[in-house]
Amino acid sequence: MKNFKRLLLASAIAMGSAHGVNAIGAYPRPIVMRQPDGTTLLVRIQGDENYHFVTTSDGFMLKKDREGFFCYVDYDMKTGKRIPTRQRAHNINERNGAERQVVANLVAAQTMNADFLKRTKIMRKAPAKTLDRKIVAPRRVKGQNALLKESQYLVILVNFADSTMRHSNDDFARWLNEPGYNTNGGTGSVKDYFRDNSMGQFVPNFHVVGPYTLSEPTAYYGGNYSDTQGTDANPRDMVREALELARKDNPQLDFSQFDNDGDGEMDNCYIIYAGYSEASTANDDDIWPHSWNMGTDKPEYDGIKVNNYSCSAELVGMPGAPAVPSMDGIGTFTHEFGHVLGLKDMYDTDSYDNGVGLDPGDYSLYASGSYNNESRTPPCLMAFERMQMGWMSEGADIKELRNPEDVTLESIANNKARFINAQPGREAGTGMECFILENRQKTGWDRYIPAHGLLITHYDYTKEMQDKWWSVNGPNNSAQHRCMYIVPADNIDDANSRNGDTYPGTSGNTEFTDTSKPAAIGWNNEALGVPVTNINEGNGLVTFQVSGGTTKMKTAKTLTPVDVWDTRATFKAEFGNVSAADIKEAGFCWALSTDTYEPSLDDKQHSSSAKVENISTSPSLTVTDLLPGVEYGVRAYMKLADGQTIYGATLPFSTECATAEITVDNPFHGNFLSWTNGQPDCWRIIDNNGDGTTWVADESSGSIVYSFNYWNDADDYLVCKRRFHVPENGTLFFTRGVSEQTSIENLEVLVSTKSSDIKDFNLVERFSFADFFAQQHIEEVDLSKYAGKDIYIAFRCCSDKMQGYLWLWDVMVTDKLKTPVITKFERNGTDLHAEWTPVEGATGYYLYFGKETDTVNEEAVFAPMSFYKDVTGDVELSTGQLFFKSSGSVTLKEFEDGIEDCKFIVTTSGPFGTSELTVEGTKDLRTWQTVGPKTMLSQYDSEGQEVDLSAYLDGKNYKKLRFNFKHGGRNGRVKYLTLFYNNGKVWKDLAAGGVSGTSIDIKETQEGEFDKGRYKIWVASGWQNIFYDESEPAYYDKSATSVSDVIDGTSVTLTNSMNELRLDGIEPGCTVTLASTTGAMLYTGKASGTSLIIPTSGMKGVAIVSVAAENGTFRTKTIIR
Repeated sequence: MKNFKRLLLASAIAMGSAHGVNAIGAYPRPIVMRQPDGTTLLVRIQGDENYHFVTTSDGFMLKKDREGFFCYVDYDMKTGKRIPTRQRAHNINERNGAERQVVANLVAAQTMNADFLKRTKIMRKAPAKTLDRKIVAPRRVKGQNALLKESQYLVILVNFADSTMRHSNDDFARWLNEPGYNTNGGTGSVKDYFRDNSMGQFVPNFHVVGPYTLSEPTAYYGGNYSDTQGTDANPRDMVREALELARKDNPQLDFSQFDNDGDGEMDNCYIIYAGYSEASTANDDDIWPHSWNMGTDKPEYDGIKVNNYSCSAELVGMPGAPAVPSMDGIGTFTHEFGHVLGLKDMYDTDSYDNGVGLDPGDYSLYASGSYNNESRTPPCLMAFERMQMGWMSEGADIKELRNPEDVTLESIANNKARFINAQPGREAGTGMECFILENRQKTGWDRYIPAHGLLITHYDYTKEMQDKWWSVNGPNNSAQHRCMYIVPADNIDDANSRNGDTYPGTSGNTEFTDTSKPAAIGWNNEALGVPVTNINEGNGLVTFQVSGGTTKMKTAKTLTPVDVWDTRATFKAEFGNVSAADIKEAGFCWALSTDTYEPSLDDKQHSSSAKVENISTSPSLTVTDLLPGVEYGVRAYMKLADGQTIYGATLPFSTECATAEITVDNPFHGNFLSWTNGQPDCWRIIDNNGDGTTWVADESSGSIVYSFNYWNDADDYLVCKRRFHVPENGTLFFTRGVSEQTSIENLEVLVSTKSSDIKDFNLVERFSFADFFAQQHIEEVDLSKYAGKDIYIAFRCCSDKMQGYLWLWDVMVTDKLKTPVITKFERNGTDLHAEWTPVEGATGYYLYFGKETDTVNEEAVFAPMSFYKDVTGDVELSTGQLFFKSSGSVTLKEFEDGIEDCKFIVTTSGPFGTSELTVEGTKDLRTWQTVGPKTMLSQYDSEGQEVDLSAYLDGKNYKKLRFNFKHGGRNGRVKYLTLFYNNGKVWKDLAAGGVSGTSIDIKETQEGEFDKGRYKIWVASGWQNIFYDESEPAYYDKSATSVSDVIDGTSVTLTNSMNELRLDGIEPGCTVTLASTTGAMLYTGKASGTSLIIPTSGMKGVAIVSVAAENGTFRTKTIIR
């Protein structure tokens, strides 16, 4: 086919000159770094040789200080400058209050990089040339009868002045050249890899010399420039010295043998250096593996110039991990050496610029596949890469799909593939767009890929994309237009679900057509018109039909099981091109996925099977003896009258985890530490908007995290695959964290009483998180309205785009204990004595004891939902945000000590007109005054106007603020509404801990300690080490023997003395009542001032105090002694 030959020709031409980045990506998992003081820190290394950086597990940039400690780095968004701090970094759960405050004010790394890369041009390392096609693919260039011979390459081992190799020349000679090399669990040598993937056309032989000791320490060659990009300073000097030492030690060595293509230059010089790689240690002084050139100063030996070089480290991991230093696997070497051949990186090489392009992950040597099996088993080269190299020829190895055909496709390891031309009418010489179909099996070099079956990849290799992205080694640098991506069979395009990418695979998807999901549609939005149907897999082969096929193939299609609970499931299938009368027997085989990939009737040891009673072309079977919380594979079969047994594809499914019966003594506790096939155990991630950004595992913090979304608002579910039987006081608790103060993360908690399908869930509570930054914080959701029912629980992240990170750690469902009531807190001689009511089911209590200081408690928060009290008009509220869609107002709650400052941003939307926003304040809760100037909204403004009211609020003692919006055609959004206010005094923590009974004597620590000052206690009931809500606090000072608390939702203080109740902070004119729990009225009256005393002589027991004011009626319970 002429178009495809043009593609191959264009590929060969493009390989002739190299551009852009040629380096390996950072180690993809978090690593533990040891600080100089012996403490450890979990970090992530991100980027590649051309631009890389280190972050904490929660996404804040780090840089080592002069003493070698990792410290946080901040960023000035106005100047684009990075600002090192003096704060040394600790893991999330080890940070003290001062460090948490520093972290809360940092700019997160993803925000920093998105801005930095717009301002900064990154220098890209690359070889000066790639190997000539006549060397790489002689039969492609010279014909099928071309003589195949090994090509020769020089590898030099080097020590540094401060680091010596632990492995010998012979070790590396075997690692590079030995057939079947299997040391440390390897799959083969470097030579094996290229021989196998080129089908014997390219067999490199590596001449190993050294090790030689260089003149300088590691840091001289690998130390990073201070250009903030992480570029190694002098790697070329390492190469020059290594070459000189190699020549000196081997004067007879003929360098011309390494010029395989006869162009006067050595094809490549490969350096393996002692120690570790910066890509896996985060040590600035180590060298990052890369491929580059010697620039204008090219050494020359035997008339042969040395220009191209590559380098990588001797050891895998980092110091101490593994405990015994181990040779690196061949993954890094094969990746870097492949760049010399001309292969491109498939990961996003420009990081955050143009969004983050999702790569093919562990399926590709040029994404994260180089790290498969600890770099010992890099995956097979993909069909497109084999085509570029000339190792896969059209007609013999790869054929176009167009006309009706029945296809049996061998594994890519056998060098077979098929393709669909997405632009068949494209002008000659302008490249090509195509879909490539290849069979990937988890054997040999592909043993550690995510899944097996038919893998479909979409390539845009048109001239436009070659010039824009391929030429700079960045085919996946644009998140909006990736030039190579996997078409996922499960229609979920994210890194979590790579095991669902193959057909039929985990989704049971057996077709790729113009109307399937995903659909066969090119970048021009035109359908391919080449339907691929009846995809099946068995015995390592993939079969399918093209454009209807040439035969009426009898098919068995295994459908996704339905009604899957913890111990039961219903299997379904569809039989095609056959009638019920033709079927002698039909049924299903199933087995644990850990036992076999392909359950069958013959495999009695691992498989179970059952026949359906009523034979039809749409059989179903319900089984009830499954194990909870495990993965099975199920496979439909039918036996025909002619003796054939036809199987469908094996479809994996997971049973729900066992139903949780919640009681006080049996709470449920779960986390996200264990994952299987890209999903947390007993949970299911759903990327509902299909944008590829969703919940992912954060191994470093032991959590699940929704990360920064560059393009879209979040719509991502986390569904628990477990039913909960809800008790009377059922309560959900979960631990969450957010990254930075400039972000507001939105999370919904949903419940379903029907199934775990997202369509059956209903919203229970929506959270907007804008507090407790860089901390773990527990949230609570009341489930009591579902008491007696079985429910499913789900979380949905719905944050706006360009926000930060949202973490979830622990999830707990309990039968929540009631809250105790403090009945005494008084002086008893020199001590303080406290008593509280017992709580049924409690095994203990938790008591807090503190003393009031003279320090004002200054607060600064994004306004939470609880601050919004009176709302009129069509206003959408969330944390720190008021969205006015009509004229209206929002009044904030009362701040007893006054509001000191208020800042926010106003954005507009809408087609025309002028709207206005005003802010008013009140000092006496009656009269209102305008605070600051009006904000006029007369044109579309998505970035917004900054409003700072500090000059109008400082020292004015406004108790409330009201936001008034006059709609004149444009909507208005108040964003990042931040309030600064005083909230009483700071309390000094004196003691806290568990108490077994319902009373305690607090001893003075020095004589007369309790003769002065104000003290506070609160108590919480608990079961074992789980404690619930703190009680209303009680207060003591020397002048009073009373219990005081604050009526919830008000600033009214209630003091309970021996013969009276005293209310302070009430509004004059409000009505106050005191009633028994049976409804008997004990007192009623109106307040003439801000205080009121109710006589209680002769009364005893629990009573209800009510305060009816303008803004509502507020109640609390108290105990009269």
